[in-house]
Amino acid sequence: MKKLFAFFYIVLLVFSCIFETNAFVQYENKSAKKPGTIKFTGFIDYAPFGYSEYTDKVYKGKFFTVFQPVIDNFINDNKSNDIKINYDIDETNYSNLIRKVREGKIDFVLGVYHQTELFKGLELIFPAMISNNITVFMLPNRVDEVKTLDDLKKLRGVRISKEYYTDFVEGKLKEYNIEKVDTEYDLFERLFTKKADYIIGSHYYVLIAAAKMGLTSQIVPAKQTLWQMPMFVGISKFSKHRKLIAQKLTRYLEKPENIEKIRQNLIRIVNKEQKKGQAIVPPVFEKNDK
Repeated sequence: MKKLFAFFYIVLLVFSCIFETNAFVQYENKSAKKPGTIKFTGFIDYAPFGYSEYTDKVYKGKFFTVFQPVIDNFINDNKSNDIKINYDIDETNYSNLIRKVREGKIDFVLGVYHQTELFKGLELIFPAMISNNITVFMLPNRVDEVKTLDDLKKLRGVRISKEYYTDFVEGKLKEYNIEKVDTEYDLFERLFTKKADYIIGSHYYVLIAAAKMGLTSQIVPAKQTLWQMPMFVGISKFSKHRKLIAQKLTRYLEKPENIEKIRQNLIRIVNKEQKKGQAIVPPVFEKNDK
């Protein structure tokens, strides 16, 4: 009788172990399938590269970017991985966002520059998505005054403080007499009141800024681009999704037709803003004839 009892006890113990093992395996498999979250960010208030529909609360509105085709494809390409893709612009300071990317709190950022201290420590994805072209805007009757970079040294320039350039371009700009201002209104006020002879900035950003103030027809870009700044995806080296992001985005950006999608989106955004700008009454700046 004792032997029979011992036999049943051993059988019960074996089945109990098997059940516990299966339960552990099932838990592990379920845990492995939990969806991950990849966070990305970009410029906060710098159309068309990254901006919100609420300029007074930029970190609260919906995020827009010229690089949307990249994000759309990345989302579609990761549906089978059950990974969520979220943007993070919950900051009013762009440098703080880049710090969060560097620390791994955000996985990647759209629109960074090569060999620039601000983006040091990030892994850049090649090729570039697009180039941010830096040029000069002037009043129509004065634009022919600038034919070379040396011509700018005789004139007074103005730029907006929220634009970020490569370290190389920043170094070159120190050779010129350029004032920094904090708002778009101040940017154009300096030009129209003759406190500055030209505006220097991103060709696309200045076009959109002018359109939003109804000034599209009143300024003209110089014929020559001064500098081209390629814009890349920058990945945090501490992101647990680093390899996946690098692999999928590299594969996407290597195809010329995808780069063309970004370029076409850029044209669409600029044209849309310029069309909206036609209905905007431009400000009247007090002339300075001195």
